[in-house]
Amino acid sequence: MRLKLGENERVIVKTRQHPRVLIRPVVLMLLVIAATCFGLGYLTRDDLPDWLVDLVPILQPGIGGLGLLLVLAWTATPYVRWIRTRYCLTNRRIIIRVGGAARAQRELPLILIRELVVRQSVMQRGSGAGHLVLMTSNGGTVLKNTPGVHRMRELTLEAIEALPRPTGFGGGEGASGERMDWAMRGDLGQEPGGHRRGGHGAAGHGGTEYRMEMRHV
Repeated sequence: MRLKLGENERVIVKTRQHPRVLIRPVVLMLLVIAATCFGLGYLTRDDLPDWLVDLVPILQPGIGGLGLLLVLAWTATPYVRWIRTRYCLTNRRIIIRVGGAARAQRELPLILIRELVVRQSVMQRGSGAGHLVLMTSNGGTVLKNTPGVHRMRELTLEAIEALPRPTGFGGGEGASGERMDWAMRGDLGQEPGGHRRGGHGAAGHGGTEYRMEMRHV
């Protein structure tokens, strides 16, 4: 992933989605291979019906070709997309490159980020992965299945706090004289103030959501 960096810009971390996103494609590949081998093996039996024996020369390449197409669609394509999808954090911006056959790139200046939200399912918590949501005044940008998502959030916060600007994060003085600080909230079934939340968290069934937002203090 080659980047054209600006003056005094440096790369803090480059990563791609957690390899757990490949579990489903690998499982599908194994199922397709098993089904293809079974079908081809069945056509070699000596007790096939006469009508099926006549179709063997057509069915054998057809089954093999179908299996190959399914492997390409269900496994090879997601793998290429995973290889070509990168997240890059610099001390000025976050760059998201997503691509398979075609590629797209999106850049988000750190100065526009107003809130950091980490969303994790139960399975993601086991691997340390999660979705990092970068909230701006225009909506959110999601870094899906980010490995070490909490560490990525910390690095992003540190980069935001270090931005060279008159109004800073982490306790810098705002233009109005008010202090601005980052508040961290773990959505673990409690609302601020100690009140219990009913049902499951905002991150979904069995999931967890952590928020870090800018507030005036």
